[in-house]
Amino acid sequence: MQGRDPDSRDRRRIAPISAKELFDRQPPAAVEAEMSLLGSMILDPNIIPDVLGIIRNEGDFWKEAHSHIYRAVIDVYDQRHSGDLVQIIDILRDRGVIDQIGGPNYLVELASAVPSATNAPHFARIVCEKAKLRRLIDAAGQILYDAYHAGELGPEGAREVLDSAEMRVFEIAQEQNAADPQALAELLDLELKRIEAADFDGGGLSGVPSGYPDLDELLRGFQPGEMLVLAARPSMGKCLAFDSEIVLDDGSVVTIEELYRRREGVIPTLDNRLKLRRGSPSDFIDDGRKPVFEVTTRLGRRIRTTLTHPFLTVQGWSPLDNLKVGDFVAVPRRMDVFGDRPMRDCEVKLLGYLIGDGGLTGATPRFTNSNQRIAADFAHAVEQFGGLSLALSSRRDREAPSWNITAHQAGVRSARQSFAASFSQAMSASGLTQRSIAAQIGVTPASITHWKQGLTTPDQKTFDRLCIVLRVTAADLAADGISVARTNAPNALSRWLSDLGLMGHGAGSKHVPAGVFTLPREQIALFLNRLFATDGWATVLASGQSQFGYSTICERLARQVQHLLLRFGVIASLRLRWVKYKDARRPSWQLDITDAASIRTFIEEIGIFGKEEQLARVSEELSKNYQTNKDLIPLEVWNAIEAAMGGRSWRWLAQAIGAPGDNVHVGTRRPTRARLAKIAEALDSDPLRDLAASDVYWDRIVSIEPLGRQQVYDLTMPGTHNFVANDVCVHNTALALNLAEQIAIGGVPVPGAPPSRRSPVGLFSLEMSKNAIVQRLLSARSGVSSQALRGGHKIPDDDFRRLMMAAEDLKAAPVYIDDTPNLSVLNLRARARRMVAQHGVKVLMVDYLQLMSAPHAARESRQVEVSAISRGVKALARELNVPVICLSQLNRASEQREGNRPRMADLRESGSIEQDADVIMLLHREEYYHIQDEDWKAENPDKIGMAEVIIAKQRNGPTGVVKFSWDSNATRFRSHDATARAPVDFTRDFSGYSSPSQAAAKFPVQPTRPQPGKPWTHSEVKEAPPFNFAPGNKTGPIEHHRDGGGPERETPGEGDEPQE
Repeated sequence: MQGRDPDSRDRRRIAPISAKELFDRQPPAAVEAEMSLLGSMILDPNIIPDVLGIIRNEGDFWKEAHSHIYRAVIDVYDQRHSGDLVQIIDILRDRGVIDQIGGPNYLVELASAVPSATNAPHFARIVCEKAKLRRLIDAAGQILYDAYHAGELGPEGAREVLDSAEMRVFEIAQEQNAADPQALAELLDLELKRIEAADFDGGGLSGVPSGYPDLDELLRGFQPGEMLVLAARPSMGKCLAFDSEIVLDDGSVVTIEELYRRREGVIPTLDNRLKLRRGSPSDFIDDGRKPVFEVTTRLGRRIRTTLTHPFLTVQGWSPLDNLKVGDFVAVPRRMDVFGDRPMRDCEVKLLGYLIGDGGLTGATPRFTNSNQRIAADFAHAVEQFGGLSLALSSRRDREAPSWNITAHQAGVRSARQSFAASFSQAMSASGLTQRSIAAQIGVTPASITHWKQGLTTPDQKTFDRLCIVLRVTAADLAADGISVARTNAPNALSRWLSDLGLMGHGAGSKHVPAGVFTLPREQIALFLNRLFATDGWATVLASGQSQFGYSTICERLARQVQHLLLRFGVIASLRLRWVKYKDARRPSWQLDITDAASIRTFIEEIGIFGKEEQLARVSEELSKNYQTNKDLIPLEVWNAIEAAMGGRSWRWLAQAIGAPGDNVHVGTRRPTRARLAKIAEALDSDPLRDLAASDVYWDRIVSIEPLGRQQVYDLTMPGTHNFVANDVCVHNTALALNLAEQIAIGGVPVPGAPPSRRSPVGLFSLEMSKNAIVQRLLSARSGVSSQALRGGHKIPDDDFRRLMMAAEDLKAAPVYIDDTPNLSVLNLRARARRMVAQHGVKVLMVDYLQLMSAPHAARESRQVEVSAISRGVKALARELNVPVICLSQLNRASEQREGNRPRMADLRESGSIEQDADVIMLLHREEYYHIQDEDWKAENPDKIGMAEVIIAKQRNGPTGVVKFSWDSNATRFRSHDATARAPVDFTRDFSGYSSPSQAAAKFPVQPTRPQPGKPWTHSEVKEAPPFNFAPGNKTGPIEHHRDGGGPERETPGEGDEPQE
């Protein structure tokens, strides 16, 4: 006998079926069962209630005629509680389908063919099952179609098709029939069993334990099938001053206050690989007036934020109160954002020239420049603008020549003749005499004559009255406006400059008009080219260092130019200089470009008209010595490099990257991006590669100064949680994560009490990424600062030991994280069902409610959409019989009332959340509202580090307040009375669950696990002293700046590193 596949006995061989063969088959149907069911319902209407609990609707019938009959039978029963055949026939006749079903005789046949109606439920189940199979086939067909067309959905097409397929199948698989009524006696038996199980197995809790004893005492655990809302104020005070500027994706620049009022926009944000991309805020937050601090960097960039607002450092995101003068923060290296609203090239050139060397305070614009090429180019732009002429106004010795730009006289004469013809025609059509018109508009008849002859024209007010009298529009009399026909009226250029907001501004108040920011890339380059032709320079210093620069007495203009350069990746530093002017000194804002890569980019993409020789000399010097002393990585990166070396020596690394003298200057020099890229390749380190190729520039803080209380706003950015404001990268859910960890890990082992049971948790994070959640969980569990976990920082041995043991503890925690953004209610239901089916999840968490979507309801209003989301989550909790904890947001009403305590009415966007929720918990930290009030802190020492969870609603239990202790360093909420349960020396790390990893980390050797019922102890850890804002050198005071202007080498010792 020949060998045989051992598994062939248990394997069914199914021949593959082609799509054509599959869809040529008749779908599953039971026509005889349908006929018997309908006959039974007609014969005995009393069985209809039993059928209604099985059949979903008339769509469950295969034959369309049977669907019509079923609907008619149900409608008759609903109206009269009978199955009168005559009434059924009348309804079908009224609906025009009586012939379609086969006439009245067919109904008689149905009723007479069934001897008894007792089997109706059996027939109904057959019809229902066949309908499910047909819906499954329909879903399969749609899945097949989607799979063939996945390419149309973009790079994530396959993922979207899979998600959609899973959702469709889950919808069919989870269809549930209406539950039958149950007797009270039966329900009482079930309830008594549940209470008994909770008393003996659940420590007296009928729901899932939260891990916080005081909270469990009030709620009796999180109850299955309930919707719980945990609400707090958004962003926790991480806000920016009202006038912080943000770039939109069309190139326009708006303040955060304007963006808040628009409530829409696409803005730059930094992803987890330190690359700038674009995203849309999911929320726009008015956080009232708060204490604001101004941060100034060495590049001259400034931003005003609250003390809690995070900045990106090499170690990760850090709030401002953890930073000091001398620290490095991330700013964009480039902002590749350009518009698509071009101007004429002549207009762009004129703007560059007139903002630099133009006089805009007189009756007509004036231009002054001694470079003949620039003067000729300016004259050509004026000619292309049209209707203008240049008149030399002065040319004295030792003074640059000046030209006035006036209206072209030939153009004025032509406009007058055109007006005269239109006026004469309109006057004839009106039937009015010259004298009548003159009297009505208040001029002499002679003026009317002059207008008809084209000798003069009316002023604007008289012209407006003339149009009313003649009953014509202004365009009927003067297509380009009456001002073009008047010699003493502003010319076309003056009017255009006025529309842009430039005319009338002197050198100290000139600015880049809004239209420039939305220009295409090539036209912004053209604008900068001509602007630098006036007040810019390019030079090679005696030392061989190349330098570009631009100078102006207007700070706003200098900052705008700095930003426009950033769009090309040109890094320019801004400083205030005091220059001698006649017998006094006046401020001058100077932009310096000394970074070699930036200079090269400037030459290739922007250039300077009229100064090509200087550019050529700089380019030649760069080709000899292409170095940078600006774009360097902070010294802290050496800690990350050391951690990635895996025990290899520095000598090995130096040889691997080809460093001269086998020296990489460990910890003494800030490496260039190019050197860090070599190190990353040698160590095969993705984090170091990302850092070397990032879109950020590491800028040193030179001052942090308080500005008092100001209006502040914030934005919520899904996924990345940061955005770029004033060309600085800034950042925007602790109790929920603590709850998730406590529930999954088993909570606090209270001495003498049975251990809490572990419950799997499903966490849907629409706001934070999976990596960010894991970092927070590690920080909270270990007590190691979340800042240290962001990378680039060498963690002390004790902290690292705590971190490793915390990771081991968390590995045993059944927490399942889904960070899918923009989750809809339907997607949430499908994913939650999968979690419960695959992992036995007992608690679901959603962070947060307002970030979900309900596409169909969104067509009406946001309030209707939030209501649909709330109802959907409530239905999900009941369907899966698990508690669903939803994070939500509170509005600002609590900040306006005394004590700042939140109420249920403060829930944002929809009162339906309050209605649908079974439990509403409001998080309150009074200290947050007095962060800068030292008097309040002195008067309320018991409230420092204190948090409250206000149980504002509990449908099946009491309300009340649960107190917690708050550790901002580890983002940890701890049971407030935990210290009372612990021994005297247990002071810091008893966090509500007495983590063994935290206790073990305090010993120099691995500790021995204590016996059950005995608490962990450890020595006290001293807290770091509070940060004191020492006054720093701020750009501005005269003693901090050198005199003079123009090109000059940076003074050594101001932060630049030796060139490599």
